[in-house]
Amino acid sequence: MANKKTILSEEIELSEIVLKKTNQAFAMIKQEDTVCMKKTHTRSKKMFKTQAAAIAGVCILAVSSISAAAAIHHYWGRGMNGNIQASDEQQRVLTEKNIAKVYSEEPDRPSLAVTNNGVTIEPDTVIVDERFVYMAFRISGYSVADRMEPGFDMVNVYQGDNPEDESAWVNMNGTMYDGIILDENGKPVYEDGTPIENYEDGSIISHYTDDNGNMEYMIQASVVDKNDSFLGKTLHVEFKNLGTFSKGAFTSAVDGNWNFEINLSAVSSTQNIRVGQKVEGTGFTMEDINISPISIKVNYSVSAAPAEKDDDLGIPEVKGVVLKDGTRIPYLTNPGRLGYTDSSKSNAYQIAGFARVLNIDEMAALIVLTSYENENVETLEIPISK
Repeated sequence: MANKKTILSEEIELSEIVLKKTNQAFAMIKQEDTVCMKKTHTRSKKMFKTQAAAIAGVCILAVSSISAAAAIHHYWGRGMNGNIQASDEQQRVLTEKNIAKVYSEEPDRPSLAVTNNGVTIEPDTVIVDERFVYMAFRISGYSVADRMEPGFDMVNVYQGDNPEDESAWVNMNGTMYDGIILDENGKPVYEDGTPIENYEDGSIISHYTDDNGNMEYMIQASVVDKNDSFLGKTLHVEFKNLGTFSKGAFTSAVDGNWNFEINLSAVSSTQNIRVGQKVEGTGFTMEDINISPISIKVNYSVSAAPAEKDDDLGIPEVKGVVLKDGTRIPYLTNPGRLGYTDSSKSNAYQIAGFARVLNIDEMAALIVLTSYENENVETLEIPISK
């Protein structure tokens, strides 16, 4: 069933399957020597640049021009950088290919900002493929004290013109960016690299504001219909009442509405790759993948569907990749969706967004979670040839 398209201020109790998948994540961290990972934000829960050029020439003017061009950097902003890890080169490539859009570079930027009761909100960075869209909105004119959690009474995201039409719904989650990231070893740190000593017991100080006193609100949305596409669509994003949360209760500080129309790029960045590999120890065969720099869809054929356990369908999950140089990224995917295509359970799928930008051409294998029983994680690698 599709998730609600609206984020409300009510407290949500985590189901056993969500808790189980959280434990999977930390178990995978423990079994890897090096983990590249980030958090997936939900309200009140913690769930993630080098560029080189060697140019030689006999013409000083030509060299200077090339160097200037190579120095161009499309800065994705504090929140987006904290939520989807990307090198300078990856940011440049995705922005110049119109897969990512940096609104601060747009000539009509002032007209995109909405101000209400002294608070201004404007789009900062948007990254999109067929299945997922990542959006960052900058907030100025409002800040909170340490240990206070800022947020909105309601955030609504929908496609098209009628928010009540089910075809307009999207799966989504959103949160204020809090300045906490996970380092290359999977440990929570502040943006400057300072370790957080007592992360597990909640003894942390979130840094919601940047050096200019601005905050950023992050939204990750995915299509409800696995065959739908965001490309070329218009998303409506509506924020209502800005304030703080405490023990699940919302207290408004600034009443108002900030509404936006976000026109998404129509440029596709996905590749279809035939796999045709049996997932050993299961009744699943990975037939093919549809993959972009920011998400993946995996298609399986099923010879024997396992019994469900506590809403766990038992479908294998791609968790990470191995690159051609041997680098392992074992926790690449954020929590996504798993399901069967019909009641016969002869075919299954996985859809998941990434915690960092992936260079598809550098991918050599997929890291697949096949089971999770009694705190033991079982994974295997499936080679990918293109």
